[in-house]
Amino acid sequence: MNEKPQVVHFNRDSAGMFDNNKQPAPTLVLSIRDLATEELVAKLNSMLNSADDKLFDMADKSSEVVFFNSMRQVRIKRKGLVNIFKRELEFQFNKELGITERHGEHIDNVEALDFDNLSIVQEEDLEEDLAVDAMVNKGRSSNKQALSYLCARLDSLCSNKVIGEENNPLDPRVVAEAFRVSSNSLELDMQSRLVVFKLFERCVIDELEDVYTELNEELAEKGVLPDLHKRKPRRAERQKEENDKYSENSSEGDRDRMRDEVREEVFNTLRDLLGQKKVAYPEGQEVVETDQVLSALTDLQQDQGYSPQDLNTPEQVKQILGSFLPATNGQINGGTIGNVNDDVIDIVTMLFDFILDERNLHNDIKALLARLQIPMLKVGMLDRAFFSDKNHPARQLLNELSHAAIGWTPSGDPSLDPLLNKVTHIVEKITNDFKDDVHLFEELLEDFENFKQTDLKRSSILERRMKEAEEGRARSENAKQRVNGEIARMCHGRMIAEPVKCILKEAWTNVLFLESLKANNDEGWQKALKVAEFLVWSVQPKKTEDSKNKLKKIMTSLIKNLRLGMEKISFNPYRSSQLLGELEECHRKILSLPLHTDKIVQASGNTGADSEVAESMEEVVVEQVTEETLEELALPTENKEPAEDPFAYLDTDISDDDDVFEEVDGLQAGSWVEIADKESERQRCKLAAFIASVNKYIFVNRTGMKIAELNRKRLAAGIKKKFIEILDDAALFDRALESVITNLRTMKDA
Repeated sequence: MNEKPQVVHFNRDSAGMFDNNKQPAPTLVLSIRDLATEELVAKLNSMLNSADDKLFDMADKSSEVVFFNSMRQVRIKRKGLVNIFKRELEFQFNKELGITERHGEHIDNVEALDFDNLSIVQEEDLEEDLAVDAMVNKGRSSNKQALSYLCARLDSLCSNKVIGEENNPLDPRVVAEAFRVSSNSLELDMQSRLVVFKLFERCVIDELEDVYTELNEELAEKGVLPDLHKRKPRRAERQKEENDKYSENSSEGDRDRMRDEVREEVFNTLRDLLGQKKVAYPEGQEVVETDQVLSALTDLQQDQGYSPQDLNTPEQVKQILGSFLPATNGQINGGTIGNVNDDVIDIVTMLFDFILDERNLHNDIKALLARLQIPMLKVGMLDRAFFSDKNHPARQLLNELSHAAIGWTPSGDPSLDPLLNKVTHIVEKITNDFKDDVHLFEELLEDFENFKQTDLKRSSILERRMKEAEEGRARSENAKQRVNGEIARMCHGRMIAEPVKCILKEAWTNVLFLESLKANNDEGWQKALKVAEFLVWSVQPKKTEDSKNKLKKIMTSLIKNLRLGMEKISFNPYRSSQLLGELEECHRKILSLPLHTDKIVQASGNTGADSEVAESMEEVVVEQVTEETLEELALPTENKEPAEDPFAYLDTDISDDDDVFEEVDGLQAGSWVEIADKESERQRCKLAAFIASVNKYIFVNRTGMKIAELNRKRLAAGIKKKFIEILDDAALFDRALESVITNLRTMKDA
């Protein structure tokens, strides 16, 4: 069964104490919302028909009773599912556009959300998230233009909101999440649930083009950017058109010549920087052709008797290569294999010298990449574009392998490590199969990119969940501190009755907490806050008849709004009636007391009438608010100082204007760093998120699990003292090439 906690979206305008002065959305926006909802609900109904048939077929062919139960769930709860889907679409549309509901409308949405368990990730959630992400990506990629038109048109209609890709109320993410929420009403096992998700993708997400087309046409007919499709091409598009036009008018020979010049440019620059005097071909000695050199390199590549450590210098490479070319008598130079091939050996060896010194990669990964030196040497001899074309498949593959392995460290059984196994497989495939067909690198690059996408999906889901959990905790902590501050403000120095203390402690602090958590909910927060203020005021000793009259006027409204707030948080109805009854009794006693309460409150030691009134007052007001009372009323907050701080050694004795803060502020999500602990043990992690509200940087490992959280000053201090080093995750081959060119220029100038 798929049981998930349910949180209800309450209509913010359903309170009864204050008027709502917001203006409704433009009629055209609401009609577009209704049209979109109508179209999507129709497609959902069609999909549910398919789901019923599909589950019936699966049940008929399988002996498992689970499919019969799933089919029964879809049939019984279909109407409720459709209603929730419709209302969720409307709610999200209104939320993204900041629409206030028109009078009489009410949305009662259900969303699977649990603030206390945001950090718990279950395997079923991962499978579900993967299914949702897949359909969202598919929907977006198939409807890029239509979605951009819708964004532009809705943006022109909404004066109080900027509508873009992130908050488009008709984005495939909104549609998919609406179905996810509505499908929570179905008690399905994960296998049946994924079948239903796949059907939703086929019957609804794949058909979004029809919905978006109709919505765009409707808006265009109503005069909203009717000529949008006739817009002028952007500068990049115009430049591309000009280039294409130039290419069409150029002769085939000119284009080939230009490609050759570009292909040779970087390689010729490298050869020029080598600055070596070219060796002439010796008379009478057989010259080894490139094909023979390539064949010898293939033999060397597959020979298990040599390790990458044997190929550290160009001289070592040539010496070993000579043993595979008998015609050279073991002497390899430009005169025997050609100056160009000789230079390729020098250049590629220097490139791999840089790669093997790369500190961003673990030694186990570098040992694997080192085995690609000979294959890459062959690629350089076969195709000079290897040095100049950033999109060359062999070069791209090397970059992708190194980039994916930046955060890799050994863990547990190596045979169970998917990344290590994949890199090993690719390296072995190249060393065993690559002779002279460079297309092999294209196939392996495509295969690795598919692997990486699958791997990244799972880690990104964990990262997203972790980020949501941290942001949720930050919002929760800020909301609790906000509530505690307001309760302390309104209670400080005042009297408090037992019923009021119980209502605040058991119920109303939670009402304030939830109102504070809601985005763009200042109105709801202010209403709940005013109810709390009236509640505290209602039990203060009354000094004038006007105060008593005011209490009489608001008593009924106060009780009503307290009851509504308690219902919103699903407070125990029996306890609610008990507390509100005690409050009403407290109000009656306060109204029955005489005035002049300043003397009454101080009359506990007096005799006569004042003493009698004071005794009556003590029955109503049980205590003066103290610090202990405020602590009792406060919502619990996290302990800011953990029992054991693993990063205490990163002291924050650093000036606020230190230059190192520029490095900290330049860190982007996805940046890799290496953190050293007190024992100099180092671990690599990636910046997953910066939670600005609590000044917290969250770092995760490559699987998405949280490794560290640091504030801005501590992170800056760690970088300044070299406990934390920012890793360079730019393309490895490109950096190697840049380093070789720089070193050769320096040597030539010297």
